[in-house]
Amino acid sequence: MSQPNETGGRAARGPRTEEPLPADGGPVRAILGTAGHIDHGKTALVRALTGIETDRLPQEQERGISIELGFAHLDVAGVGRVGVIDVPGHERFIRQMLAGAHGFDLVLVLVAADDGVMPQTEEHFEIVHLLGVPRAIFVVTKTDLATASRIADVRGEIEILAVGTRFERAPVVEVSARLGAGLEELRAAIAAALAQIEAKSEHGPFRIPVDRVFTLRGHGTIVTGTALSGCVTIGDDVVVQPDGTPARVREIQVHGAEVARAAAGQRVALNLAGIDRDRIERGHTVTSRDGLSVTTRLDARVEVRPSAKGPVASHARVRVHHGTRETHGRIVWLDGVREIAPRRSGLAQLVLAEPLVAARGDRFILRDETASRTIGGGVVLLAAAERHRGSDAVAPRMLERIESGDVASRLGAFLEMSPDVAVAPITACAAIGASPGELIDAVSSGAGIVALPDARLPELVMAAAKLEACLAAIRSAVRAFHREHADLEGIDLEHLRGAARLGAAGSRPSGAPLEPRLFRLLVDRLVGAGEIVRRGNLVHEQAHAPALAGADDLVSTALLEMIRSGGASPATIREAAELLGIEVDRATKVAGVLATRGEITRISAEIYYAQAALDTIRERLVEFLRERSQITPAEFRDLIAASRKYCIPLLDWFDRCGLTIRVGDARKLRRT
Repeated sequence: MSQPNETGGRAARGPRTEEPLPADGGPVRAILGTAGHIDHGKTALVRALTGIETDRLPQEQERGISIELGFAHLDVAGVGRVGVIDVPGHERFIRQMLAGAHGFDLVLVLVAADDGVMPQTEEHFEIVHLLGVPRAIFVVTKTDLATASRIADVRGEIEILAVGTRFERAPVVEVSARLGAGLEELRAAIAAALAQIEAKSEHGPFRIPVDRVFTLRGHGTIVTGTALSGCVTIGDDVVVQPDGTPARVREIQVHGAEVARAAAGQRVALNLAGIDRDRIERGHTVTSRDGLSVTTRLDARVEVRPSAKGPVASHARVRVHHGTRETHGRIVWLDGVREIAPRRSGLAQLVLAEPLVAARGDRFILRDETASRTIGGGVVLLAAAERHRGSDAVAPRMLERIESGDVASRLGAFLEMSPDVAVAPITACAAIGASPGELIDAVSSGAGIVALPDARLPELVMAAAKLEACLAAIRSAVRAFHREHADLEGIDLEHLRGAARLGAAGSRPSGAPLEPRLFRLLVDRLVGAGEIVRRGNLVHEQAHAPALAGADDLVSTALLEMIRSGGASPATIREAAELLGIEVDRATKVAGVLATRGEITRISAEIYYAQAALDTIRERLVEFLRERSQITPAEFRDLIAASRKYCIPLLDWFDRCGLTIRVGDARKLRRT
């Protein structure tokens, strides 16, 4: 892009490169972040490690404090280049800190030797714990300003801070950024920690919560953020959520260098075409086109922290920080729970005031409504959740399966909870955090999950109970139609789609029609099983034969005799109706029943032939064409001794049957 990069410098224009991305997603794709109280040396330490000044705003440099997120990159021995995010430490800028911390793989928790653990040390530590940051290094900074005894006291404070968390055994490194003391030891600790970070997979939709937006002359809109999942390449079509604004990726930068491709775990700058700067802001999310949910309800496991100062009641108003987005919301405890005390957790639904993009496994932070303190946080179990009734005991059980079960168990629970009868595989994968291969294995496991049309190339997946409910509804609708309309061949497809109604097992309002694609696959399944027969747009049971009763049965006998006795020139439907003294519509209905039984054959809307006469005409036509190669309508008229009224419809019918082919005005035998 030749743009100001995230570090405040300018990226040199050169040949576009492919950033080294191991096929399975390696530790090179990682984010190192900072946390800690104001003036504990976060920015100075990043500068000492990377040589990059992350305080890019004039007011930051004038006041000597970080106000906004700062960005850099660090070359780590044995690992590669990783992104660095420096967060503000002042309590007034906790929103900025939260916007940057969501993608950390490793956090440096800084505690100044002269100050010790301070209020924002504790809150930042709570946040990185709740966000599930996998690894931490405690850094005692400004050691040149404290005695050995004081440094030992600070190490004791850090030990107390970490007790009961995953960071109890995290390394502690003492440094002085001003003197350079301890930096090499810190570099070694960083390399060792990053080498143990779990490799990131590239499967799933691309997603990058936006933490910075700006424009550059000649380039247009540029956004930056930490990629959470998937990968992106130049030319990809993307969507800016939650508004759904489309855009296209024009250029990509990673660590200030132009690349052709970026993936999960990297700091990424995207030059977007087709969207104006005023249509996007921090808190928006750039995603690929499919598979991610925009939602105002999240089902989650929520942990209440001691900083909440007391139990959190159901329906309490909170501020929800997810990715780079902040919104107001309510927390609703499930399974009849009225409140959750500090140091406890429970299943809850977050009802959000504004929509956001979420996926299973996402971490979030909860702060009180006044934004004065962090009260807890948790992990998303199901995005795009449905509202649960207070007495609903099923939802908590399903969410526990989604939380801790294997892929098959998670998929089964999701499909049972989904308001949709069936869902697309890409939607299911995003909802339960699985790859397409894992989903296919789950379908094949026999865990009550069905793929349509089959598991090899699934178009839809659904719970087996819902499948049986749908098939039963279709069978019932066909059977009911036959009872009410015994004289008709079958029910047309659209009528059947509207008549097939599901009960409670279908998880949909009674009377709502099945989605067309699902309905088509269900009909195909019943046809394949031999339960129903489809002829064109009509469907009927395998054993069904139209029946005529009373006067219509007498009409059918007379009509059949007229057609049989007519030979090559049978009475038309209109002529037969006049002779029988009945309406044309009634004669047409009776003829249709006779045709379904196979007693006559429909040639056109007006003309039906007895099978014997039709066989004789076919034999003569084939014999003629074998001798003379082709036949004209006039020759055919003479051949069967019938008028043009019959000859043209008959020739067209033989074309449709595949016996003949039209060449100009003549017919020839079709070669097979």
